[in-house]
Amino acid sequence: MFANKVVIPKSLRKEILETLHETHSGIVRMKNLAREYIYWPGISQEIEALAVNCQACQEAAKMPVKVELSPWPVPSKVWERIHLDFAGPCKDGKTYLILIDAYSKWPEIFGNTTTSAKDALRHLDWTFTRYGFPKTIVSDNGSPFQSYEFKSYCRSKGISQIFSPPYHPQSNGQVERFVDYFKRMMMKNWGKPKWVEEVLFNYRATPHESLMGKSPAEEFLGRKLRTKLALVYPERPNSNDSERERIRSKMKTWFDKHHGARVREFKIGDKVQFANYSKSKNKEWLVGHIVAQNGVVIKIQSERLRAIVTRHINQ
Repeated sequence: MFANKVVIPKSLRKEILETLHETHSGIVRMKNLAREYIYWPGISQEIEALAVNCQACQEAAKMPVKVELSPWPVPSKVWERIHLDFAGPCKDGKTYLILIDAYSKWPEIFGNTTTSAKDALRHLDWTFTRYGFPKTIVSDNGSPFQSYEFKSYCRSKGISQIFSPPYHPQSNGQVERFVDYFKRMMMKNWGKPKWVEEVLFNYRATPHESLMGKSPAEEFLGRKLRTKLALVYPERPNSNDSERERIRSKMKTWFDKHHGARVREFKIGDKVQFANYSKSKNKEWLVGHIVAQNGVVIKIQSERLRAIVTRHINQ
């Protein structure tokens, strides 16, 4: 270990670099991810050389910013303000709906064949079912977001809309930067299976400079994502484990006391009754003999059914 990071031997460094470079996420993001888990002398220089010598990375390199952007105010919490935009049509024939949480930088990506309000709302329904409704949605003045259907949806959920000026996508910079990143990732990863999922996972797991070194997942979910690099990093004991075990034990004691639970012991060959659930959903009790047991799960040989059935001890 070196400064709480795993020191990688020379024999494994090539494989680690390939893992860091899987989605061609760029020099800064590869370094940020590496600093979370691993170290060896000269790792930064090797990451730089890897990206510089990658043809896909060079062809998709970002153009310099031409004007200074006016930043949005930072929200006070996660999922308070989200930014939306469409990217495409792309080379796969799809147009992607991009969503970014302004506080955590957590992204969502949805593939579409159209840019209709109906498609956008279908994906927002999926998202809001999991995370709840934001206070504000920021988008451009595109017809899907200006439609009566979209505006009515937002009003019904208590969501306010803010529109960026026409023909000035930089005003919606939160999502515009990710759209640019997404397009470059498409150029670098085109042809790979499940590249969208891999790009999303990598982005969510990588420390973000605007988040003071935390990843979008840490800010959004309150925890780090378990990545391939985490496999080389020894797990640290959680200080809350003992308290959780105490609560779990207390709950078990309460359940056993109030539900008449007791210890049941069986051995191979014991004759037992077990519940048989027929297609008519009527339960009947049959007799059989135990042929195997694994904890609270037992296997019973039933002469009537001419089969071995698996049951919980309570069944």
